[in-house]
This record gives sequence, structure tokens and C-alpha cells, in this order.
Amino acid sequence: MSYKAIEIIKSNKIYIDNGDSVILNSSIDENEVIFIQKLIKLNNSIKSIEIGCAMGLSSLTICDAVRNNDPILSEHIIIDPFQASDWKNIGINNLRKEGFNNFTLFEERSEYILPKLAEQNLLYDFAFIDGWHTFDHTLLDFFYLNRMLKIGGIIIIDDTSMPGINRVVRLIHKYPSYKFIDSVKVQRSSSRNILELVKSIIRPVAKLFGKKVSNHLFSSSLLISDTSLGLNSSMVAFQKIAEDNRPWNWHEEF
Repeated sequence: MSYKAIEIIKSNKIYIDNGDSVILNSSIDENEVIFIQKLIKLNNSIKSIEIGCAMGLSSLTICDAVRNNDPILSEHIIIDPFQASDWKNIGINNLRKEGFNNFTLFEERSEYILPKLAEQNLLYDFAFIDGWHTFDHTLLDFFYLNRMLKIGGIIIIDDTSMPGINRVVRLIHKYPSYKFIDSVKVQRSSSRNILELVKSIIRPVAKLFGKKVSNHLFSSSLLISDTSLGLNSSMVAFQKIAEDNRPWNWHEEF
């Protein structure tokens, strides 16, 4: 267990190079730390890759977990183009401060560095996406990580309540080579609960039109509930169960 990550979260402050502390304002929470470490341990992951570092709590959690699985062979790749410019190296400096040397930082945008890594035929046991939170960037991150994730490997996607990321997760649910395994549940807001109630009333009506017509008339977010997809959560985890052998014209409504 990454007690250091939890200790930092509980203190709500993190230290910078000169010894001063700053307020923790971009971080996973304690439940998410436990979630990530549990899955890495259960899957015996030792090779991992992460999009986004910021203040480094997820990096600290992952580096600790893969090192516990194998102190010699563990290796973590971090991709964060803003680590120095926006985050003043807080995340990386805290990793070094805690004695971690099993990581490599690429300060490049993921859309540029991921294709280079994929060309090297690198394979990973675990991947974590917490980068640029638009639909297209998140999908692009998943597209390349899918190519690099081993069969049996686990990928976790953070901030699934955000609209763009929500849509990507709905698409991944359709991939025949992946299965949803777990999520970190969160308490829904009252407005979200009301919206889900409205959807539950409309769905039986939509079914009367048949699947093909319903798919044209209604969005998939209306026809399929967030709850059934694990989207009433802050992060979700999928496991790759087979090679991605979809045909060239594969398509599913999402």
C-alpha cells in the first residue's frame, strides 16, 4: 500500500524543492490510490505506463505498486508535457525524494510520444489515462495504449464523469477485446439522479421502436444507463482479454 501517497492526500499539501509546501490541487483521492494498487497487485503488473503526472500522486502510487511486485524489473513510463512548465516538477521531485528510480519521464505530448513508443513494440501490463480530458485526446491515448497493452493487462481511465471521457468509456465497453472489471464509485449529485430517473422512464418507450430504429432516434447515453457501465464512478478499469482483431469496417453505436 502506498502509505506515502495517502499521507500526502490526508495532509492536503505537497512539498516543493525548497522545502516549502503547496496545497494539493490536482490529485487522485485515497479510494483511488487503493483501487490502483489493488489492481496492480492482483494482476502482478511490473511494466506500466501513465498519461499525466501533475503533482505525482498517481505516479507515486503506480511506481510503488509495480516495485512491490518486482523490485528489479519494474518500470514505469510517465508522459507529461507540462511537468516542468506548469507543475514545476513537483510530481517528479517527490518521486525522487521517496527514493523511486524505476520511472522514465517523457515531457512530450502523448499524441507525439505514444506512436514512437508503439513503433518499438513495447508492451505493458498496466496503463493509466489521466491526460488531456477531451474526447479526441482521450480516445487517441486509448488507441495507442490498446496496441501496447498485453493480453491480460489492465487499463484505468480517470475522471469518467467528464463528458468527453464518458463517451470514450462507452466506446471501450463495445470493444470485443476488453471487459469491464471494476470502478471507484462516487455519490451522484441530485441533478444526475433526476436525469437517470428520466432516462429510466424513456428507455421502455424506446424499446418499442426496435433496436435499429431506437439507435437512430435516441442516443446511446439515453438507452444505456451510466450505472450499468460503471460510469457512476470517478475511474473505471478494463482488462484486455484478447488481441484486437476487429474487421476494417467494425462499428458499434456508443
